[in-house]
Amino acid sequence: MYADEGITGTSAAKRPDFQRLMSDCRKGKIDRILTKSVSRFARNTTECLAAVRELKALGISVYFEKEDIETAEISTEMLLTLHSQFAQEESISISKNVRMGIHKQMVDGTYKNPSVPYGFAYDNGKMIPVEEKAETVRQIFKWYVDGIGAEEISVRLNRTNIPAPVGKCWRTNQILRILTNEKYIGDTLLQKRFTTDALPFRLVENRGEKPKFYIHETHEPIVQREIFDKVQSLLKSRKPNVDFTSQKSVFSGKIKCGRCGGTFRRKKNREKIYWVCRNHDHKSLTECEIRQIGECVFQMAFVRLWNKLQAHYKAILVPMLRQLEILYEKEKSGNFQLANLRKDIAEIKQQIHLLTVLNSQGTLDDAYFKSRSQELDRKLMTAQKQLRASLDDEENERLDELRKLIAILEKSAQITEFDEIKFGQIVSKITVLSESEIRFDLIGKIGFTEPIER
Repeated sequence: MYADEGITGTSAAKRPDFQRLMSDCRKGKIDRILTKSVSRFARNTTECLAAVRELKALGISVYFEKEDIETAEISTEMLLTLHSQFAQEESISISKNVRMGIHKQMVDGTYKNPSVPYGFAYDNGKMIPVEEKAETVRQIFKWYVDGIGAEEISVRLNRTNIPAPVGKCWRTNQILRILTNEKYIGDTLLQKRFTTDALPFRLVENRGEKPKFYIHETHEPIVQREIFDKVQSLLKSRKPNVDFTSQKSVFSGKIKCGRCGGTFRRKKNREKIYWVCRNHDHKSLTECEIRQIGECVFQMAFVRLWNKLQAHYKAILVPMLRQLEILYEKEKSGNFQLANLRKDIAEIKQQIHLLTVLNSQGTLDDAYFKSRSQELDRKLMTAQKQLRASLDDEENERLDELRKLIAILEKSAQITEFDEIKFGQIVSKITVLSESEIRFDLIGKIGFTEPIER
Protein backbone atom coordinates (compact mmCIF):
# COMPACT_ATOMS: atom_id res chain seq x y z
CA MET A 1 0.00 0.00 0.00
CA TYR A 2 1.33 3.39 -1.02
CA ALA A 3 -0.74 6.33 0.25
CA ASP A 4 -0.02 10.05 0.63
CA GLU A 5 -2.65 11.07 3.16
CA GLY A 6 -3.67 14.73 3.25
CA ILE A 7 -1.16 15.71 0.55
CA THR A 8 -2.11 17.46 -2.68
CA GLY A 9 -1.83 15.44 -5.87
CA THR A 10 -0.90 18.42 -8.06
CA SER A 11 2.84 17.80 -7.67
CA ALA A 12 4.51 14.38 -7.52
CA ALA A 13 7.58 15.91 -5.85
CA LYS A 14 5.51 16.65 -2.72
CA ARG A 15 4.25 13.05 -2.40
CA PRO A 16 6.85 10.87 -0.62
CA ASP A 17 4.88 7.64 -0.93
CA PHE A 18 4.34 8.18 -4.67
CA GLN A 19 8.10 8.69 -5.02
CA ARG A 20 8.66 5.51 -2.95
CA LEU A 21 6.30 3.64 -5.28
CA MET A 22 8.21 4.78 -8.38
CA SER A 23 11.54 3.92 -6.73
CA ASP A 24 10.35 0.40 -5.88
CA CYS A 25 9.10 -0.03 -9.46
CA ARG A 26 12.54 0.91 -10.80
CA LYS A 27 14.07 -1.68 -8.49
CA GLY A 28 11.85 -4.42 -9.92
CA LYS A 29 9.80 -4.93 -6.77
CA ILE A 30 6.42 -4.35 -8.41
CA ASP A 31 4.64 -6.06 -11.34
CA ARG A 32 1.31 -4.23 -11.39
CA ILE A 33 -0.29 -1.18 -9.74
CA LEU A 34 -3.95 -0.97 -8.77
CA THR A 35 -5.40 2.47 -8.03
CA LYS A 36 -8.91 3.77 -7.33
CA SER A 37 -8.94 6.44 -10.03
CA VAL A 38 -6.77 8.70 -12.16
CA SER A 39 -7.28 11.57 -9.70
CA ARG A 40 -5.84 9.41 -6.89
CA PHE A 41 -2.78 8.61 -9.01
CA ALA A 42 -2.04 12.21 -10.10
CA ARG A 43 -3.85 15.48 -10.73
CA ASN A 44 -1.18 16.82 -13.02
CA THR A 45 -1.58 15.60 -16.61
CA THR A 46 2.11 15.91 -17.51
CA GLU A 47 3.34 14.03 -14.45
CA CYS A 48 0.63 11.37 -14.76
CA LEU A 49 1.56 10.52 -18.36
CA ALA A 50 5.30 10.67 -17.62
CA ALA A 51 4.88 8.19 -14.76
CA VAL A 52 2.66 5.85 -16.80
CA ARG A 53 5.08 5.88 -19.74
CA GLU A 54 8.05 5.16 -17.48
CA LEU A 55 6.17 2.31 -15.81
CA LYS A 56 5.19 0.88 -19.19
CA ALA A 57 8.85 0.96 -20.23
CA LEU A 58 9.65 -0.99 -17.05
CA GLY A 59 7.00 -3.57 -17.95
CA ILE A 60 4.63 -2.46 -15.17
CA SER A 61 0.94 -1.86 -15.87
CA VAL A 62 -1.44 0.42 -13.96
CA TYR A 63 -5.15 -0.31 -13.57
CA PHE A 64 -7.53 2.58 -12.76
CA GLU A 65 -10.65 1.03 -11.23
CA LYS A 66 -13.12 3.92 -11.55
CA GLU A 67 -12.32 4.66 -15.21
CA ASP A 68 -11.67 0.97 -16.06
CA ILE A 69 -8.38 1.86 -17.77
CA GLU A 70 -5.61 -0.70 -18.16
CA THR A 71 -2.33 0.92 -19.26
CA ALA A 72 -1.05 -2.36 -20.69
CA GLU A 73 -3.33 -1.56 -23.65
CA ILE A 74 -1.57 1.00 -25.84
CA SER A 75 -4.85 2.45 -27.11
CA THR A 76 -5.81 3.68 -23.64
CA GLU A 77 -3.19 6.47 -23.44
CA MET A 78 -5.48 9.00 -25.14
CA LEU A 79 -8.29 8.10 -22.74
CA LEU A 80 -5.89 8.38 -19.81
CA THR A 81 -4.87 11.86 -21.01
CA LEU A 82 -8.50 12.92 -21.00
CA HIS A 83 -9.16 11.64 -17.50
CA SER A 84 -5.91 13.18 -16.25
CA GLN A 85 -7.01 16.52 -17.66
CA PHE A 86 -10.36 16.18 -15.84
CA ALA A 87 -8.53 15.47 -12.58
CA GLN A 88 -6.24 18.44 -13.14
CA GLU A 89 -9.16 20.76 -13.85
CA GLU A 90 -10.89 19.48 -10.70
CA SER A 91 -7.83 20.38 -8.64
CA ILE A 92 -7.64 23.85 -10.23
CA SER A 93 -11.36 24.39 -9.58
CA ILE A 94 -11.02 23.41 -5.90
CA SER A 95 -8.03 25.71 -5.49
CA LYS A 96 -9.90 28.57 -7.16
CA ASN A 97 -12.90 28.14 -4.85
CA VAL A 98 -10.65 28.14 -1.78
CA ARG A 99 -8.90 31.32 -2.97
CA MET A 100 -12.24 33.01 -3.59
CA GLY A 101 -13.31 32.21 -0.02
CA ILE A 102 -10.07 33.61 1.39
CA HIS A 103 -10.39 36.74 -0.78
CA LYS A 104 -13.92 37.34 0.55
CA GLN A 105 -12.66 37.03 4.13
CA MET A 106 -9.91 39.57 3.36
CA VAL A 107 -12.44 42.05 1.92
CA ASP A 108 -14.65 41.58 5.00
CA GLY A 109 -11.68 41.95 7.34
CA THR A 110 -12.38 38.54 8.94
CA TYR A 111 -9.40 36.61 7.54
CA LYS A 112 -6.85 35.28 10.05
CA ASN A 113 -3.38 34.14 9.01
CA PRO A 114 -2.68 30.51 10.00
CA SER A 115 0.66 31.59 11.49
CA VAL A 116 1.83 34.60 13.49
CA PRO A 117 5.11 36.56 13.28
CA TYR A 118 7.88 36.31 15.87
CA GLY A 119 6.77 37.81 19.18
CA PHE A 120 3.08 36.93 18.87
CA ALA A 121 0.85 33.95 19.64
CA TYR A 122 -2.83 33.09 19.16
CA ASP A 123 -5.03 33.04 22.28
CA ASN A 124 -8.70 32.12 21.69
CA GLY A 125 -8.39 33.29 18.08
CA LYS A 126 -6.78 36.64 19.03
CA MET A 127 -3.17 37.58 18.33
CA ILE A 128 -1.40 38.67 21.53
CA PRO A 129 2.25 39.56 22.31
CA VAL A 130 4.52 37.01 23.98
CA GLU A 131 6.41 39.30 26.34
CA GLU A 132 9.83 37.59 26.30
CA LYS A 133 10.00 37.59 22.50
CA ALA A 134 8.27 40.98 22.28
CA GLU A 135 11.13 42.47 24.30
CA THR A 136 13.60 41.12 21.71
CA VAL A 137 11.56 42.77 18.95
CA ARG A 138 11.64 46.11 20.78
CA GLN A 139 15.41 45.76 21.23
CA ILE A 140 15.84 45.15 17.47
CA PHE A 141 13.92 48.35 16.65
CA LYS A 142 15.88 50.33 19.29
CA TRP A 143 19.24 49.13 17.94
CA TYR A 144 18.27 50.09 14.39
CA VAL A 145 17.13 53.57 15.47
CA ASP A 146 20.48 53.95 17.29
CA GLY A 147 22.31 53.40 13.99
CA ILE A 148 23.14 49.69 14.22
CA GLY A 149 22.63 47.86 10.92
CA ALA A 150 20.59 44.70 10.39
CA GLU A 151 23.66 42.53 9.89
CA GLU A 152 25.27 43.70 13.14
CA ILE A 153 21.96 43.19 14.98
CA SER A 154 21.88 39.53 13.87
CA VAL A 155 25.47 39.07 15.14
CA ARG A 156 24.55 40.59 18.54
CA LEU A 157 21.50 38.34 18.91
CA ASN A 158 23.54 35.26 18.04
CA ARG A 159 26.09 36.19 20.74
CA THR A 160 23.32 36.38 23.36
CA ASN A 161 22.06 32.89 22.37
CA ILE A 162 18.48 34.17 21.90
CA PRO A 163 16.67 31.51 19.78
CA ALA A 164 15.99 32.63 16.20
CA PRO A 165 12.48 32.53 14.67
CA VAL A 166 13.64 29.93 12.12
CA GLY A 167 16.87 27.96 12.00
CA LYS A 168 19.77 27.81 14.41
CA CYS A 169 20.86 31.45 14.22
CA TRP A 170 19.58 34.93 13.43
CA ARG A 171 20.07 36.16 9.88
CA THR A 172 19.98 39.57 8.25
CA ASN A 173 16.86 38.85 6.21
CA GLN A 174 14.99 37.86 9.40
CA ILE A 175 15.91 41.21 11.01
CA LEU A 176 14.73 43.12 7.93
CA ARG A 177 11.42 41.23 7.90
CA ILE A 178 10.80 42.20 11.54
CA LEU A 179 11.74 45.84 10.90
CA THR A 180 9.27 46.09 8.00
CA ASN A 181 6.35 44.07 9.42
CA GLU A 182 3.32 46.28 10.16
CA LYS A 183 1.93 43.73 12.61
CA TYR A 184 4.32 45.06 15.27
CA ILE A 185 2.31 48.32 15.41
CA GLY A 186 -1.01 46.47 15.63
CA ASP A 187 -1.99 46.70 11.94
CA THR A 188 -2.40 43.92 9.37
CA LEU A 189 -1.57 43.92 5.65
CA LEU A 190 -3.29 41.01 3.90
CA GLN A 191 -2.28 39.22 0.67
CA LYS A 192 1.43 40.00 0.81
CA ARG A 193 1.79 36.69 -1.04
CA PHE A 194 -0.59 34.74 -3.25
CA THR A 195 -0.90 31.31 -4.86
CA THR A 196 -0.54 31.15 -8.64
CA ASP A 197 -3.57 30.15 -10.74
CA ALA A 198 -1.85 27.53 -12.91
CA LEU A 199 -0.22 24.23 -12.05
CA PRO A 200 2.11 23.66 -10.35
CA PHE A 201 0.69 25.98 -7.67
CA ARG A 202 3.35 28.24 -6.14
CA LEU A 203 3.27 30.81 -3.34
CA VAL A 204 4.84 34.04 -4.67
CA GLU A 205 5.40 37.60 -3.49
CA ASN A 206 2.57 39.99 -4.39
CA ARG A 207 4.25 42.76 -6.39
CA GLY A 208 1.03 44.43 -7.47
CA GLU A 209 -0.53 41.49 -9.33
CA LYS A 210 -3.27 41.18 -6.68
CA PRO A 211 -4.97 43.76 -4.41
CA LYS A 212 -3.66 44.16 -0.85
CA PHE A 213 -5.84 44.94 2.17
CA TYR A 214 -4.49 47.15 4.99
CA ILE A 215 -6.47 46.97 8.26
CA HIS A 216 -5.69 49.27 11.20
CA GLU A 217 -5.62 48.23 14.89
CA THR A 218 -6.38 44.53 14.49
CA HIS A 219 -4.46 43.50 17.63
CA GLU A 220 -2.29 44.76 20.49
CA PRO A 221 0.98 46.33 19.22
CA ILE A 222 4.54 45.56 20.38
CA VAL A 223 6.30 48.65 18.98
CA GLN A 224 5.21 52.29 19.13
CA ARG A 225 4.02 53.69 15.80
CA GLU A 226 6.48 56.62 15.94
CA ILE A 227 9.45 54.26 16.31
CA PHE A 228 8.18 52.03 13.48
CA ASP A 229 7.76 55.04 11.14
CA LYS A 230 11.26 56.26 12.01
CA VAL A 231 12.72 52.85 11.17
CA GLN A 232 10.94 52.85 7.78
CA SER A 233 12.46 56.28 7.00
CA LEU A 234 15.91 55.02 8.02
CA LEU A 235 15.53 51.91 5.86
CA LYS A 236 14.71 54.06 2.84
CA SER A 237 17.57 56.49 3.46
CA ARG A 238 20.22 53.84 4.05
CA LYS A 239 19.29 51.73 1.01
CA PRO A 240 21.71 48.89 1.74
CA ASN A 241 23.57 47.51 -1.27
CA VAL A 242 23.57 44.01 0.16
CA ASP A 243 20.41 41.96 -0.09
CA PHE A 244 20.22 38.51 1.49
CA THR A 245 17.37 37.35 -0.67
CA SER A 246 15.31 34.24 -0.01
CA GLN A 247 14.68 33.81 -3.73
CA LYS A 248 14.80 30.17 -4.74
CA SER A 249 17.74 29.13 -6.86
CA VAL A 250 18.89 25.87 -8.40
CA PHE A 251 21.88 26.13 -6.02
CA SER A 252 19.75 26.64 -2.87
CA GLY A 253 20.65 24.11 -0.18
CA LYS A 254 23.20 22.37 -2.44
CA ILE A 255 26.39 24.31 -1.68
CA LYS A 256 28.21 23.15 1.46
CA CYS A 257 31.39 24.42 3.10
CA GLY A 258 34.23 21.91 3.23
CA ARG A 259 35.93 23.79 6.06
CA CYS A 260 33.19 24.25 8.69
CA GLY A 261 30.28 22.18 7.29
CA GLY A 262 27.99 25.20 6.94
CA THR A 263 25.53 25.81 4.11
CA PHE A 264 26.11 28.59 1.61
CA ARG A 265 23.36 31.17 1.12
CA ARG A 266 22.50 33.51 -1.73
CA LYS A 267 23.63 37.14 -1.46
CA LYS A 268 22.95 40.02 -3.83
CA ASN A 269 25.46 42.88 -3.92
CA ARG A 270 25.18 45.70 -6.48
CA GLU A 271 23.13 43.54 -8.88
CA LYS A 272 25.63 40.65 -8.70
CA ILE A 273 24.79 37.29 -7.12
CA TYR A 274 27.21 35.67 -4.66
CA TRP A 275 27.13 32.63 -2.38
CA VAL A 276 28.65 32.86 1.10
CA CYS A 277 29.00 30.40 4.00
CA ARG A 278 26.55 31.23 6.80
CA ASN A 279 29.25 30.76 9.46
CA HIS A 280 31.61 33.15 7.69
CA ASP A 281 28.87 35.76 7.42
CA HIS A 282 27.24 35.45 10.84
CA LYS A 283 29.88 34.28 13.27
CA SER A 284 33.54 35.07 12.79
CA LEU A 285 36.25 34.86 10.17
CA THR A 286 38.23 32.54 12.46
CA GLU A 287 35.41 29.97 12.36
CA CYS A 288 35.21 30.01 8.56
CA GLU A 289 37.63 32.04 6.46
CA ILE A 290 36.27 31.07 3.02
CA ARG A 291 35.11 34.23 1.27
CA GLN A 292 32.02 34.73 -0.87
CA ILE A 293 32.04 33.18 -4.35
CA GLY A 294 30.20 34.57 -7.37
CA GLU A 295 27.32 32.49 -8.71
CA CYS A 296 28.86 32.67 -12.18
CA VAL A 297 31.93 30.84 -10.80
CA PHE A 298 29.79 27.81 -9.90
CA GLN A 299 27.94 28.03 -13.21
CA MET A 300 31.08 28.02 -15.37
CA ALA A 301 32.65 25.25 -13.24
CA PHE A 302 29.59 23.11 -13.98
CA VAL A 303 29.82 23.91 -17.70
CA ARG A 304 33.44 22.68 -17.72
CA LEU A 305 32.53 19.56 -15.73
CA TRP A 306 29.56 18.73 -17.97
CA ASN A 307 31.61 19.01 -21.15
CA LYS A 308 34.35 16.76 -19.72
CA LEU A 309 31.81 14.13 -18.68
CA GLN A 310 29.94 14.32 -21.97
CA ALA A 311 33.19 13.81 -23.90
CA HIS A 312 34.60 10.99 -21.74
CA TYR A 313 31.65 9.24 -20.00
CA LYS A 314 32.12 6.12 -22.18
CA ALA A 315 35.69 5.79 -20.98
CA ILE A 316 34.98 6.64 -17.31
CA LEU A 317 31.39 5.95 -16.27
CA VAL A 318 30.46 2.96 -18.46
CA PRO A 319 33.40 0.78 -17.29
CA MET A 320 32.72 1.89 -13.69
CA LEU A 321 29.09 0.77 -13.99
CA ARG A 322 30.10 -2.59 -15.46
CA GLN A 323 32.61 -3.24 -12.67
CA LEU A 324 30.06 -2.35 -9.99
CA GLU A 325 27.44 -4.60 -11.61
CA ILE A 326 29.88 -7.52 -11.76
CA LEU A 327 30.96 -6.97 -8.16
CA TYR A 328 27.37 -6.71 -7.00
CA GLU A 329 26.30 -9.87 -8.83
CA LYS A 330 29.26 -11.80 -7.40
CA GLU A 331 28.27 -10.75 -3.89
CA LYS A 332 24.67 -11.81 -4.46
CA SER A 333 25.45 -15.07 -6.29
CA GLY A 334 27.43 -16.28 -3.28
CA ASN A 335 24.49 -15.63 -0.98
CA PHE A 336 22.68 -18.96 -0.59
CA GLN A 337 19.87 -17.34 1.42
CA LEU A 338 18.99 -15.08 -1.54
CA ALA A 339 19.16 -18.01 -3.97
CA ASN A 340 16.79 -20.07 -1.83
CA LEU A 341 14.38 -17.16 -1.42
CA ARG A 342 14.26 -16.57 -5.17
CA LYS A 343 13.66 -20.29 -5.71
CA ASP A 344 10.83 -20.31 -3.14
CA ILE A 345 9.19 -17.27 -4.77
CA ALA A 346 9.35 -18.89 -8.20
CA GLU A 347 7.77 -22.11 -6.88
CA ILE A 348 4.98 -20.23 -5.07
CA LYS A 349 4.17 -18.22 -8.21
CA GLN A 350 4.06 -21.45 -10.22
CA GLN A 351 1.63 -22.97 -7.69
CA ILE A 352 -0.57 -19.84 -7.85
CA HIS A 353 -0.62 -20.02 -11.65
CA LEU A 354 -1.53 -23.73 -11.63
CA LEU A 355 -4.26 -23.14 -9.03
CA THR A 356 -5.75 -20.33 -11.15
CA VAL A 357 -5.75 -22.50 -14.30
CA LEU A 358 -7.48 -25.41 -12.51
CA ASN A 359 -10.08 -23.09 -11.01
CA SER A 360 -10.83 -21.53 -14.42
CA GLN A 361 -11.44 -25.06 -15.76
CA GLY A 362 -13.95 -25.70 -12.98
CA THR A 363 -12.03 -28.61 -11.45
CA LEU A 364 -11.59 -27.03 -8.00
CA ASP A 365 -14.05 -26.40 -5.20
CA ASP A 366 -14.52 -22.63 -4.66
CA ALA A 367 -13.95 -22.84 -0.90
CA TYR A 368 -10.71 -24.81 -1.37
CA PHE A 369 -9.54 -22.43 -4.12
CA LYS A 370 -10.16 -19.40 -1.89
CA SER A 371 -8.41 -20.79 1.21
CA ARG A 372 -5.47 -22.19 -0.79
CA SER A 373 -5.05 -18.92 -2.72
CA GLN A 374 -4.98 -16.91 0.51
CA GLU A 375 -2.39 -19.26 1.98
CA LEU A 376 -0.14 -18.99 -1.10
CA ASP A 377 -0.55 -15.20 -1.18
CA ARG A 378 0.61 -14.97 2.43
CA LYS A 379 3.62 -17.19 1.69
CA LEU A 380 4.50 -15.11 -1.37
CA MET A 381 4.27 -11.82 0.55
CA THR A 382 6.45 -13.20 3.36
CA ALA A 383 9.10 -14.51 0.94
CA GLN A 384 9.17 -11.25 -1.04
CA LYS A 385 9.49 -9.23 2.18
CA GLN A 386 12.43 -11.41 3.27
CA LEU A 387 14.04 -10.98 -0.15
CA ARG A 388 13.71 -7.18 -0.02
CA ALA A 389 15.19 -7.14 3.48
CA SER A 390 18.17 -9.22 2.28
CA LEU A 391 18.91 -7.09 -0.77
CA ASP A 392 21.12 -4.04 -0.44
CA ASP A 393 18.66 -1.36 -1.59
CA GLU A 394 21.28 1.35 -1.31
CA GLU A 395 23.59 -0.42 -3.75
CA ASN A 396 20.71 -1.07 -6.14
CA GLU A 397 19.80 2.60 -6.01
CA ARG A 398 23.38 3.61 -6.77
CA LEU A 399 23.45 1.39 -9.86
CA ASP A 400 20.11 2.87 -11.01
CA GLU A 401 21.45 6.41 -10.58
CA LEU A 402 24.64 5.61 -12.50
CA ARG A 403 22.56 4.18 -15.36
CA LYS A 404 20.42 7.33 -15.29
CA LEU A 405 23.54 9.57 -15.37
CA ILE A 406 24.96 7.70 -18.37
CA ALA A 407 21.59 7.87 -20.17
CA ILE A 408 21.39 11.66 -19.62
CA LEU A 409 24.90 12.23 -20.96
CA GLU A 410 24.24 9.87 -23.89
CA LYS A 411 21.20 11.87 -25.02
CA SER A 412 22.80 15.32 -24.54
CA ALA A 413 25.44 17.42 -26.22
CA GLN A 414 28.11 19.78 -24.92
CA ILE A 415 27.03 23.20 -23.63
CA THR A 416 28.42 26.72 -23.82
CA GLU A 417 26.39 28.26 -21.00
CA PHE A 418 24.92 27.13 -17.68
CA ASP A 419 21.89 24.83 -17.96
CA GLU A 420 19.69 24.67 -14.82
CA ILE A 421 17.87 21.53 -15.96
CA LYS A 422 21.07 19.55 -16.58
CA PHE A 423 22.49 20.75 -13.27
CA GLY A 424 19.36 19.67 -11.39
CA GLN A 425 19.38 16.28 -13.11
CA ILE A 426 22.88 15.18 -12.15
CA VAL A 427 24.24 17.26 -9.21
CA SER A 428 23.25 16.32 -5.67
CA LYS A 429 25.70 18.59 -3.81
CA ILE A 430 28.58 21.06 -4.25
CA THR A 431 31.33 21.22 -1.62
CA VAL A 432 33.64 24.24 -1.44
CA LEU A 433 36.92 22.55 -0.48
CA SER A 434 38.97 25.74 -0.41
CA GLU A 435 39.12 29.15 -2.05
CA SER A 436 40.62 27.52 -5.12
CA GLU A 437 38.74 24.22 -5.50
CA ILE A 438 35.17 22.83 -5.40
CA ARG A 439 33.78 19.30 -5.69
CA PHE A 440 30.61 18.29 -7.52
CA ASP A 441 28.89 15.24 -5.97
CA LEU A 442 26.76 13.64 -8.70
CA ILE A 443 23.97 11.09 -8.65
CA GLY A 444 25.42 7.59 -8.35
CA LYS A 445 27.67 8.73 -5.48
CA ILE A 446 30.59 9.87 -7.60
CA GLY A 447 32.44 13.17 -7.23
CA PHE A 448 34.66 15.33 -9.44
CA THR A 449 36.69 18.39 -8.46
CA GLU A 450 36.96 21.61 -10.44
CA PRO A 451 39.23 24.64 -9.86
CA ILE A 452 37.65 27.95 -8.87
CA GLU A 453 38.30 30.56 -11.55
CA ARG A 454 37.36 33.94 -10.07
